[in-house]
Amino acid sequence: MKTAIYSILKIFQFRSKSFRLYWILVLLVLSLAMPAVFLRGTLPQNTATQIDGLAEFASMQGASLGPVTWSESFNNSSEWSVPANPPNVLSISGSLKLSVTFPSTSKAQAISVHRNVNWSLTEIPIITIKARVSTGVSYGVRFFGVTANNTSFAAWREGSSLQHRPGLGTIETVSANLGTETFLANPKLQLTGARITEVLFYLEAAPFRSGSFSLTLYDVHINPTITTPADSLELNGNFTGLVANLKSSVSSQGVFQVFVGLDIKGSSDLSYTLYLTRGASILAQGYTYVPKVATTYELALMLPALVNSSPLFAGNFASSSLIVSAWKGEISYFRLDSVDIRFLATTPSPSAALNTANYNALIFYYFVFLFMIPASTILLLIKVFRDKD
Repeated sequence: MKTAIYSILKIFQFRSKSFRLYWILVLLVLSLAMPAVFLRGTLPQNTATQIDGLAEFASMQGASLGPVTWSESFNNSSEWSVPANPPNVLSISGSLKLSVTFPSTSKAQAISVHRNVNWSLTEIPIITIKARVSTGVSYGVRFFGVTANNTSFAAWREGSSLQHRPGLGTIETVSANLGTETFLANPKLQLTGARITEVLFYLEAAPFRSGSFSLTLYDVHINPTITTPADSLELNGNFTGLVANLKSSVSSQGVFQVFVGLDIKGSSDLSYTLYLTRGASILAQGYTYVPKVATTYELALMLPALVNSSPLFAGNFASSSLIVSAWKGEISYFRLDSVDIRFLATTPSPSAALNTANYNALIFYYFVFLFMIPASTILLLIKVFRDKD
């Protein structure tokens, strides 16, 4: 009888001890699973956010070219100046032709021809140049001016489409917005009262490029920008551009996609492109669209990766603008239906996220959850099986 009672007590003690060890093991296993549930990463997900551009709508206007206010006649050679070196020939008679021979040298070579002008920037002038340049060299045009206080400034910049253009050997026509060119080169400059006082054309040859080359100008003229304000999101008339100004500037960081819903009508040869700008900088550009036959509605897409040109007309330099620029034809009707601007969420760098507090927490995590608890679990398992045996 005593032996039986002793055996029962021994079994009960073993089972009670094993029961406690099993529960300890369960708690250890759960503690190992806790980091996966509760200790999540501190970096945010790379998601997209969207803002309603119509909520930021400020004004809209149609834009077109006004009558020519200045045109070069090319009948007075004294108005143009060219340096004596390198040797060149300047011929002006209904057109301007600058001929030069570049010798072979290890350095780049250039020659320029310039004249004084008086173009007001208040009306945001558009310059149109018709020229032909020999192949094998590059050319460009640069502008210089003064502010209302007679402070000199350069109205050109590297990276502009007007600089270092390759000669094609054929006649080409180039247009540019002088207000945009000036603002991009001088973001803090006040255009009101400022004037362009000098225009300069140049030819340039790369090192070891030699031979005879020429620059021929057939036409240089200025048109002011004529704007027609709209009372709503709808506009009728004959325009080559439309500008919808926003109340504030869209951030240049993280622009992902821009969807614009619009209704548009125009001439049979109309083709147009949309731009989203910040000041005078292009944030996103769309594809080239033509009006549809079945409907006037178009859902246009703009992407930062598509930026490869600039609109002829400019928006508000103090904020962001949506610009519709017609490459061919005219716009007779336009209505802005929706503007959805999508941004990618900004993700901080891993080095910024790993501060001192996070570093100490990671050390504690590695020590407790990856060393102490697994080691304790193994020891308890060994103890359980030894006691059972």
